[in-house]
Amino acid sequence: MSSQMKSRWIGFGVAAAAGLAILVLPPLRVLPRPAQYVVAISAFTVLLWAFQVMNNGVASVLMMALMILAGIRVPLVLGGFASPQFWILLCVLFYGFAMQRTGLARRLAYYILSLFPATYRGILSAFFVIGLVLALGIPSMTVRTAIIVPIAWALVQSLELAPRSRGAALIMISAIEMAVVPGCAFLYGSLFGPVVDSLFQSKQLALSWLSYAQVLAFPTLLLCVLLIAVNPLVLRPESRLEVSSAFAKRELHALGAIKRDELITAAVVLVSIAYWATDRIHYLPGFLIGMLGLAVFTMFGIVGDKDIGTGVSWTLMLFLGGIFSLANVVQEYKMTDLLTSYAVPVVKQLTFRPVAFFLVLAVAMLLLRFLDPSGFIAISVLFLPIVDVASTAGIRPLLVVAPLLLASVPFWVSYQNIWIAMGEGITEGQAFSAGQRARLASAYALIAAVTLVIAVGYWNMVGVL
Repeated sequence: MSSQMKSRWIGFGVAAAAGLAILVLPPLRVLPRPAQYVVAISAFTVLLWAFQVMNNGVASVLMMALMILAGIRVPLVLGGFASPQFWILLCVLFYGFAMQRTGLARRLAYYILSLFPATYRGILSAFFVIGLVLALGIPSMTVRTAIIVPIAWALVQSLELAPRSRGAALIMISAIEMAVVPGCAFLYGSLFGPVVDSLFQSKQLALSWLSYAQVLAFPTLLLCVLLIAVNPLVLRPESRLEVSSAFAKRELHALGAIKRDELITAAVVLVSIAYWATDRIHYLPGFLIGMLGLAVFTMFGIVGDKDIGTGVSWTLMLFLGGIFSLANVVQEYKMTDLLTSYAVPVVKQLTFRPVAFFLVLAVAMLLLRFLDPSGFIAISVLFLPIVDVASTAGIRPLLVVAPLLLASVPFWVSYQNIWIAMGEGITEGQAFSAGQRARLASAYALIAAVTLVIAVGYWNMVGVL
């Protein structure tokens, strides 16, 4: 038996032991028995994800099968696949595919990179703008990472930076951060957005593209700016860059003139952004424009018949469909009541001290990410039991979301952050060392905390707190 197979079986054994341990606990008076089954199944599934025992989508399907065996109603278990959030996600992932297929994403990236000076902070600023622009049309952080990392690695090599040097590590890790973090500024700019939308739907809370941006855009962009400012201080390069910015201009020139398919894709993305931004005017569902956009891509041959099966990650869709279903199950069986019994007394004390309240939520998110490699379950587990108490104290639901998202992508260890793991894989482990990664991960956590403190003043100024 190979070492990889052995580690999978060990992971399966740990996951099964954890699930069985929860099952044999005495019935919890706070929770109905079916909810205890779901807790056990969720713990089992999270550990399957953490140990990479099997394909994440298959693990999600297994989770739903076990819930049905545990007596959870089938429509509830499979309801995530009928949710508006699932269909928003499916359609906009094809937007990302279209931007990548036509070359529009790469053209935008090289164009922006060519506008910035060839200094470390200039390069990091360029990747920030690239990540922000791509987030408007590509909600998948995975797709954005797949676009940005090869560009960043080619840049590192063209600058003749040594593998695992501090300069190379600074560019690569920061580029991955810029591929992931800026999208949190927009409701559909990251995969966390549909999860938040699903939670608001389950609690029957109002949520719009603009209200989300009002709360999250400033702190998210501030977090990115602080990362660009602080990362070079934490991981100081060996020497200054003394090169021209010809790399990006050469690559941009090689792409040639802009093509018809790129213009069509850009038009669909811009119209969709306008549609989402005006949802308070037309009140039409967010996924509708995505369905129409997918039809346009198909009619013009940008998305072909064979691309329907391969253009998006169905592993991801199965995985997130299960997550959306789990959020419905959690709400239906009031599974957060147990956490509420412990958390509410603390939360009640902290709601009168907003800075402490948000910092505690951020720390809780960072800790839970050691158990939940996706971050999606952690967001649900922390949001659902706390939002009602916070709302009673005058803290809006979106403000509860903010610290969870700003602290959602730690990377002290690779399994916490699939995009860092992607970067390691794409560069064959030559981009940065574990020590360099840990140093910038600690910087990220501290900068997220500072961002929250500043954001409290901003929220007070704009009247949302």
